[in-house]
Amino acid sequence: MRVVILYDPGADDWTAEDIAGVMEAVDGIARIFVSFNHQVQRVPVRHDMRWFNHCRGGRADLVFNLCEGVRGVAQWEDHVVGTLELAGIAYTGCGPWTTAVSRRKAVANTMLERAGLPVPRWTIAQGKIDDDFPLPAIVKPAAEDASAGVDRQSVVSDRKSLKARIAAMTEQFDEVLVQQYIAGREFNVGIVGTRTLPVAEIDFSTMPEGTWPILTYAAKWHVGSLEDLGSRPVCPAQIPQRLADRLCRLAEAAWRTMQGKSYGRVDLRVDDAGRPWILEVNPNPDLTDDAGLSRMAQAAGWDYAELIRRIAELALREAQGTKAARELLAASPAPRRARAPRTA
Repeated sequence: MRVVILYDPGADDWTAEDIAGVMEAVDGIARIFVSFNHQVQRVPVRHDMRWFNHCRGGRADLVFNLCEGVRGVAQWEDHVVGTLELAGIAYTGCGPWTTAVSRRKAVANTMLERAGLPVPRWTIAQGKIDDDFPLPAIVKPAAEDASAGVDRQSVVSDRKSLKARIAAMTEQFDEVLVQQYIAGREFNVGIVGTRTLPVAEIDFSTMPEGTWPILTYAAKWHVGSLEDLGSRPVCPAQIPQRLADRLCRLAEAAWRTMQGKSYGRVDLRVDDAGRPWILEVNPNPDLTDDAGLSRMAQAAGWDYAELIRRIAELALREAQGTKAARELLAASPAPRRARAPRTA
């Protein structure tokens, strides 16, 4: 089977750490397909559209789509996925409608609310915020993902700080979302195909003193930072089965509302009164082996290779049917090379 792995090679302001984070998933998934004797090509996505030549005309049996933008601009992800879908190419992950709507938080929140699902009060920062808007609140970009623009100053607890934070954010982003901050425990629910994975919890008990317990950009992407070390995932979450079932039902309803397919993650909080709230629906979340979805898959009994295989099978099954998908994935594993003895 011929597999093309698409990814964003980065923008001029990306650090070596940013690029390494992308390539960790690309290389890890490539190794899995190579180990099963499949042909793998890593293809960076740029505006020149050369990447598409590697995918069309039967040149790829499967596109494993890890592209979350072009030159770091998240909105271009939708166009990459749309191009693949228009061309009838089998690709992993969600479709263009889901990626576009889920990232535009005002649209996603509106849809979730109309489906009767619990979403913290929110507004787009246009002019004056209503005096009765509940504080504390979190201020973040309205059309980004992966915690872009979220840092230690994102949560504000008074009107003056709220005004200042909005002013600072609107200088960087076209639209800014203000949302009621929910104090309580934070949970993640992963979904792969029709399978809902065990619930994970983010343990903020060792966050630096005086900081809000939230997942900032640094917490997600700066390995070894105080925020990374202070936000530890626990999977499966140590919660009663009744609460776990309730969180899973909410996550599944949110995923259906956003027309999710393939794989995704829903983030929730449970307030001090025990009420759950949906924070975000995340199509195509991070697929590195140490990321949340892989951790939840391991709790379900799948190793990393099995998670990747299942995601690939979902894409092939949708494009070519169950029988063809299984035949394409049935290649025998490559023989393992004997390791040379270590020298002192």
